Amino acid sequence: MIVKLKVWIVSINNTPKKHMQNNKKILVVEDDRAINELISYNLVKSGFKVTSVYDGIDAKETLRSERFEIVVLDIMLPGSNGFDICKDIRNAPESFNTYVIVVSAKVGAQDKLYAHILGADCYITKPFGISAFVEIVKEINSFKDKEYTVKS
Repeated sequence: MIVKLKVWIVSINNTPKKHMQNNKKILVVEDDRAINELISYNLVKSGFKVTSVYDGIDAKETLRSERFEIVVLDIMLPGSNGFDICKDIRNAPESFNTYVIVVSAKVGAQDKLYAHILGADCYITKPFGISAFVEIVKEINSFKDKEYTVKS
C-alpha cells in the first residue's frame, strides 16, 4: 500500500495577496437536493465557484474531467458511495492536493475512521449549521493560500 502524506507544519508564508479573488473550485456531491442547494448557495455567496452533482456516477465523471480544490462529499449516494469516490480521489496523483470534506448522516465511529483512512480531511455529521460549515470550508481553503517550505 502506498501512503501519501500532506505536510502542513513547516515554515508558513501567509502574506496577503492583493487583488486576489476567491475563485477556488468546489465540487458538492450530495443527493439530497435541498442540502446540496443550501451548501452550494452559501459557498457561491462566499465567493467560491461551485459545481453540484447529485449521485456517485456523476461525481466520478465530473472528477475525471475537471480539477477541484475542495470536494464536499456525502457518503450515502446513489450509483457509487462516497467512500469509493474518496478512495478514487486519493488514488489519482493529480488530485493529491484536493481537500475532501465528508458530510454525512453516518455518525458511527467506524464510518468516521474509515473516511479518514481513505483520505478524508474533515468529517461533518448531519445535521449541521450552515454558517459553521462555511467557516470550516473557508479555513480549509486558507490552507491552499499559504506557501509551505521545508527547512533542512
